[in-house]
Amino acid sequence: MKSRTSFYSSLVWMIVLNVMIKPAWIFGIDRQVQNQVGVEQYGTYFSLFNLSVVFAFLLDWGMTTYLNRQLAMQPSDETSAINSLLQAKLLFSTLYTAVVLTAAWISNVKRWDIVIYVILIQVFYSLLLFLRAIVTAKQFFSTDAWLSIIDKSLMLIIGGILLYTPSFHGLLTIEMFAWLQAACLGTATLIAFVCICQKNLLHHLRLSGLPAITVFRQAFPFALVVLLMSLHSRIDAFLLERIDTNGAYETGLYAGAYRLLDAINMVGVLTISFLLPYIVKRWSSKQNINEVVLSGRHFLVMLSIGTAAIAIFMGDWIQSLLYHHSDQKSVEVLQWCLPTLIGYSITHIYGTVLTATGHVRLFCIIVAFAAALNILLNVLLIPRFGAVGCCISALCSQGTGCLGVMYFACQKMSLRVHFRSVLVYIFTAILLSMVLYMGTAWSVNQFLLIGFAGILTLMIMFFTGMINLRNWITR
Repeated sequence: MKSRTSFYSSLVWMIVLNVMIKPAWIFGIDRQVQNQVGVEQYGTYFSLFNLSVVFAFLLDWGMTTYLNRQLAMQPSDETSAINSLLQAKLLFSTLYTAVVLTAAWISNVKRWDIVIYVILIQVFYSLLLFLRAIVTAKQFFSTDAWLSIIDKSLMLIIGGILLYTPSFHGLLTIEMFAWLQAACLGTATLIAFVCICQKNLLHHLRLSGLPAITVFRQAFPFALVVLLMSLHSRIDAFLLERIDTNGAYETGLYAGAYRLLDAINMVGVLTISFLLPYIVKRWSSKQNINEVVLSGRHFLVMLSIGTAAIAIFMGDWIQSLLYHHSDQKSVEVLQWCLPTLIGYSITHIYGTVLTATGHVRLFCIIVAFAAALNILLNVLLIPRFGAVGCCISALCSQGTGCLGVMYFACQKMSLRVHFRSVLVYIFTAILLSMVLYMGTAWSVNQFLLIGFAGILTLMIMFFTGMINLRNWITR
């Protein structure tokens, strides 16, 4: 019971910290940069950033997930494994850089300065995730909660000064913005390294040779998952910028909507960073994982339903509030983009179950099918619908993928689908739609309306038993 309550309370603490910091970064810095540099300039950066994400699996080859899982199951002989994997990551950084530069050259990219900066961003981010994986594998969840916000906290302080005091140094350019992200991530990585050394989680660091070939074979399925999921969720922006006749502008519109998607989806990413080692530990000791899986699904799906409903019925207000550009096209992109959160959320939970329990190849097959469907739909829909075509493609492929992942995870692990909660999801979606539709029709204050929708969702979760307060309070 103590480990379970510690998991839930640490998860709450991580979410609280990230809710305080990351929305401020997304809306106070990232959004303002797009408003300042313009849709097309930001669209070019966003396209190249997504290209760097697609190839990010080359930085890791699944080693972070592999290490996290192995340390949670078998903590013995950890030092040599960490040493060899860390050396391999540094070597793979060179390979990754070469591949991204080659892909950019083949694609006839002009902004090589931005390409270099996004490469550095991915290299430092990958190292930071690797170091955090060591922390979570050892069940230091509260420490990881603090490590998860360091880079964005630095961006808020330094970026805020540069962005909001232009009289001292001039306007912040897209190049400066990309460089600053790389610098802050590099600093955060150094802080994480010092932190885990102080906790004796990384001691006797020395050259010990690269991991054995068997380690790469075991880690390769995890690398394939990273590649396929990155391809599925990030290739669309690059295709949009390359295929559409007005690619940079359309990509800028898509980036504006994707920013909100990414902000809410970060809650799911943080949840599974805790969930993976926790499920591994419980599963390896033959303990039941049904409760934690359902709790995670309820939390993320209800959050996604509420977000999607708000975007659909209040999209024009959100767009005018956040961005200098607010036309019907940008609103339509937002309304089509946010509902994909539901698919993301279900895939997060059940994909983590498949990964934690060793069914990685099955997960790869499902994600590969979804990614292929996404690329096919993008090629067909982008020429006609532009950014909206990307959103429709994502909605179809994420929906297909999440259903496949949930079905096979429940089948393989004998997990409950819990059909009663599915009815609660549908009821919540209908009720929120009615409330938001009437609220906007009666010109109710938008912030009050969003607050009421959030309270209503929490009440539904509480009275239907989706929230068990005993699990979320450390004793």
